[in-house]
Amino acid sequence: MDEAQQITLGDTLVLHWKSLVRGDDLPKSSDFKPEKSLKDLLPHIFLLELEDGDITLSLVGPGHDERLSVNPMGVSYLDTMPPERRYPTLLRFQTMLMSQCGCRALVDEEMSDGRISPSILTAVPFAADEKRKPCVVAIVPPSTLVAELGQPVVPFMSRPFQDFSYLDLGFGQPPQLGEALLGIGQSPEDNIWPDLASVVKQT
Repeated sequence: MDEAQQITLGDTLVLHWKSLVRGDDLPKSSDFKPEKSLKDLLPHIFLLELEDGDITLSLVGPGHDERLSVNPMGVSYLDTMPPERRYPTLLRFQTMLMSQCGCRALVDEEMSDGRISPSILTAVPFAADEKRKPCVVAIVPPSTLVAELGQPVVPFMSRPFQDFSYLDLGFGQPPQLGEALLGIGQSPEDNIWPDLASVVKQT
């Protein structure tokens, strides 16, 4: 799937999100339901719930089975990254909820022949309601190289974002300066991420 197709897939998620907006409020978590219009998205979905200063991977689409050595559903997303990235990542998720914006990020995975396969992630926020916690729904598009070569040597969940930007969903977006002031930018240590299989095994 090329870059334009990946962005189009993300835009489908954004359009669905916008169809759920009522007034000036975020859609509620329980508003997000699998439906026919989302059939192209559902295999590639991640649903991440926020509670008590943690982010839990509560749903992982079956389209990721070939690219992840283990299913991380139920695992803390923050545990899949080095300690210095956890607080900045939590801040980004909280910012999306408070500022009512989404994000786009470039993630990649290293293949067995040394090539890097990039994917453009798109994510949108949902507010808590009486049924479910606040959450972020993300789409990580399928990788052509994974289909060709099989499971990556290093999957995208064990690599840092190569690029990240907030996405205006109609309510504006936070200034990038805020990220710099909070120290959310990348650091050299970001390249040393935990092995996903070991993280899952520990839970």
